[in-house]
Amino acid sequence: MTKDNPASNPKFNRRDALKYLSVGATAAFTPGLASGESVAPGDAQRADVIVIGAGFAGLAAARNLMRAGKKVVVLEARDRVGGRIKSATLAGHKIDVGGMWVGPTQTRALALIKEFGLHLVPQYEDGKAVSQMNGKRTNPDRENMGFDPQTQAEYDRLIKELNKLTDQVPLDAPWNMPRAEELDAITLEDWLRANTTNEDVLAVMRMLTRADFTADPFQMSFLFFLFYLKSGDNYDTLNAFENGAQAFLVKETFHQVTVRLAEEIGNSLILEAPVRKVAQDAQGVTVSSEKGEWRGDFAIVSVPLPLSVRIQYSPPLPPERDLLAQHMPMGSVIKCWVAYEKPFWRSKGLNGLAWSDVPPCDAYSDATPPEGSPGFLVGFIDSHIAVKWTGRPMEERKKAVVDQLVAFFGPDAAHPIDYEDQDWPADPWSRGCYSVTMGPGIMTTFGKSIRQPHGRIHWAGTETSEKWMGYADGAIRSGERAAQEVLAACKPK
Repeated sequence: MTKDNPASNPKFNRRDALKYLSVGATAAFTPGLASGESVAPGDAQRADVIVIGAGFAGLAAARNLMRAGKKVVVLEARDRVGGRIKSATLAGHKIDVGGMWVGPTQTRALALIKEFGLHLVPQYEDGKAVSQMNGKRTNPDRENMGFDPQTQAEYDRLIKELNKLTDQVPLDAPWNMPRAEELDAITLEDWLRANTTNEDVLAVMRMLTRADFTADPFQMSFLFFLFYLKSGDNYDTLNAFENGAQAFLVKETFHQVTVRLAEEIGNSLILEAPVRKVAQDAQGVTVSSEKGEWRGDFAIVSVPLPLSVRIQYSPPLPPERDLLAQHMPMGSVIKCWVAYEKPFWRSKGLNGLAWSDVPPCDAYSDATPPEGSPGFLVGFIDSHIAVKWTGRPMEERKKAVVDQLVAFFGPDAAHPIDYEDQDWPADPWSRGCYSVTMGPGIMTTFGKSIRQPHGRIHWAGTETSEKWMGYADGAIRSGERAAQEVLAACKPK
């Protein structure tokens, strides 16, 4: 028996394999390497790789594996594909009630949109916005946040400091950044308070944080915040429309991209099949779902990271991985769509963009169809405010949202022709959106385990992506990475 591979001992049995895996070994047993007894029942269905979750990450992983000649099954708990990408209907038009924007450097998402012949629509920005921050109402243009010159200078100084720190973050190992433990020990709110006393700047930074993370600055580690900025290029890219993360919409809906991926996967996709248990031994994995059991060489888990630990694992997950998932909560957001006969705000010289530190919504955008009517506004109830509104009747949320729009855009906003919203915290298979955050101390304590395989189990999902974490592009990248890990593990040593 070699020191590095106890499974090379011909007497190495199933009990030894389970013991070896239970102490955190992640050097996966490759097919045919060990001779341990299989734990699979005789009637389990067979696949080379079992993918759990049919969001962008799981679908991307499955497609890459199938194109490499592997037999794959994708098990999805919902009755649809897409995960946190979801469509609905508003005033007779298809809309995205999950993720919907894509930017120029989100190259994996853009490649799929192009491949499937879908169409990008630039985010509408012509005209002035509406800002209601810290008790002040202004109408900024796209070049500023509505600040007076002194406040704008202070805001620019603060962002320059953030960008200096962001440049120092290594994407593949943010826990190795200079002063990582120091920066991980404080919250974003702590850092903001220590670096500016301007209350207008603080109000905008808190609002933008809630809009970007669907969480509050006092909830997240400053190191995690810096990593997220670097993952999305930088602060300016994350918060920009033109040339930024919110540059384009997909005319046919972003959700349609996941539908096209699912069509390629075909009968290998099983819906309404929540997975309850993943067991592994020296020869493979057995995945138990409400629609049967599958036996394979490897599994890829691509469900939201906090929900991944609701699956039972045998042997159990390494403590670091389990604790990481427990300490990365989902953000909270309710996405609200309001339809009008026409985009009346445009005739007033407004572009439909609005932001506020007064509930219910932090931000609104114009999402009118490219033909120019009906007029659509999309808003976001997020962070601690979403927690107060989740689970309540949609009509209550509609009234609060319409009242806020009247305050922003005048009495014409009082007469919508349709309304739709998506209460993401109430969704049992997401329990929030857009993605996760890390509180103080989590990244430097447990962060290294986020992509480490557990034996034959590999991890995907936007939370595990180095680039564009929290976005569909990051989910696609994570699925492609997990597929490559599995293909590499399949090769003879």
